[in-house]
Parts: sequence; structure tokens; C-alpha cells
Amino acid sequence: MEHTANANPRGTRQEIDALRGTGLLQSRDEWEARNDELSASLNQLIRRYRLARTDNALDVGCMSGELTDRYGEGLNLSWSGIDPDIPESKISRNGARLYPGFGHQLAFPNDHFDCVTFANVYEHVPPALRAATLAEIYRCLTPGGILVGQLPNPYFPIESHSRLPFLGVLPRPFQRVYWRLTPTGWDFDKAHFFSVSMNDLKRRAQACGFEVIAVRNFNYSVRAIPKSVHWLAAIHSRLGILPWAWQFAFRKPL
Repeated sequence: MEHTANANPRGTRQEIDALRGTGLLQSRDEWEARNDELSASLNQLIRRYRLARTDNALDVGCMSGELTDRYGEGLNLSWSGIDPDIPESKISRNGARLYPGFGHQLAFPNDHFDCVTFANVYEHVPPALRAATLAEIYRCLTPGGILVGQLPNPYFPIESHSRLPFLGVLPRPFQRVYWRLTPTGWDFDKAHFFSVSMNDLKRRAQACGFEVIAVRNFNYSVRAIPKSVHWLAAIHSRLGILPWAWQFAFRKPL
């Protein structure tokens, strides 16, 4: 995840003891179901749209590399990952090379990756770095390479980072005050959360030269939702409005 240059480079990860399975917080099993569904859906997008050239892939905001490994299952790609929360370079369980780093400063050659994943990260990129981050990803992709990822909907009734109702619709100064009620363990300033829409991401990506090839609504199944709000999830599923997130695939033109 992204940080401003003068901020503490650690601390965007949710505290482990926040996954307690109470209220609007997932249990460990629900969190695992969430990760299964996220990784499977992005793997599907990569399978559908990737053009094989270098067989290299990059996960921007890779954290521990657990999801990086899942994104690439069965795809025969050589994976790298970057995240400023990594104190030093390491290797994931499935062999991905993970490095400390920022999306707007990628230490990789031009035209190096067939695919870049960018899942639940764009909303943490400070506005001043969004264009630079997308431009760096574009530079590192091969012609025909794809950027795939997910962006949480900030206008979903339960904001996904804080678990607070309607936080995403508030002006940022009010968000800071309201955030004090969050049970997640995240600090507002360290998380660098911003309310950002899919339209903003598409506009900036197209300004960098990307072609938008897929945008779809995405909702987790009841397996990934806290038991206390299963009834709300059932109503939401029937209504079919206000997706939890959007998933996307952008292509660097051939």
C-alpha cells in the first residue's frame, strides 16, 4: 500500500486481533473466504485477458505475498511484489520475489511485465501520486500487458476499511473524526485511506494511455461476510445495487 514520503512507512495493515468475528469484523474463516474469492476472481481476469510475452508479473501492494501467490495459481508466471510495509526483500511461500517499494517508483525495466495486479491499493495512494503510480505501471508493462485489480466502493453503506456506516461519503476532515470509532485497529493517517471512485481510476488510467477492457461490479459471498449482518447481505444481493467493489482490467496498447 502507498504512503506519503514523510509518513511512517509501516502500519497500513489491519491489526491481526481485529479479525475477531464480532460485529462487522470478519472471523478468520470469513477473512480466508474473502481472500479466496478475491484471488480467484483476479486470477480469472488474468487468464482471460493476458497476452503471454515475458511471463513476468508484478503485485503492487503485495503485503506478505500470500495473495500474490494465489493470484498466479496455475498461470506459469514469474511473480514479483512491492510494498512499503515490507522491511526487507524476501521470497513468498510460492517463490515470488517481494521488495520494499512504492508504486510511483518501480525499480523494474521498461516493458518487463505481462501483468500487474493492483487490488485494494488505489484508495491508499495519495491524490498527488495517483498519476505517477499509474504511469510507472504503464511503463513497466509490455505492449499488450494488463493491469488488473479491485477498488472498494467508498459509497457502499458499510465502508470496507473502517467498518463504519457511510464513512466514505463524508468530507475528509469529518472522516478523520469519525474514524476514531473504528474497531479495526487501523490508524487513519497511517492507513492513508481516500474516498475514490472507479471513474477517477479510469480517467487517470486512460490519461496514461491505458485502454479500459473490463470493469465489473463485485460482491463477496455470504461466506466472507460477518454472521451478524448476513440478513443485510441477503437483502443487498436481491437488490443488486451499490456493489461492494469494482474489478477492472486495463491494457497497454499493442
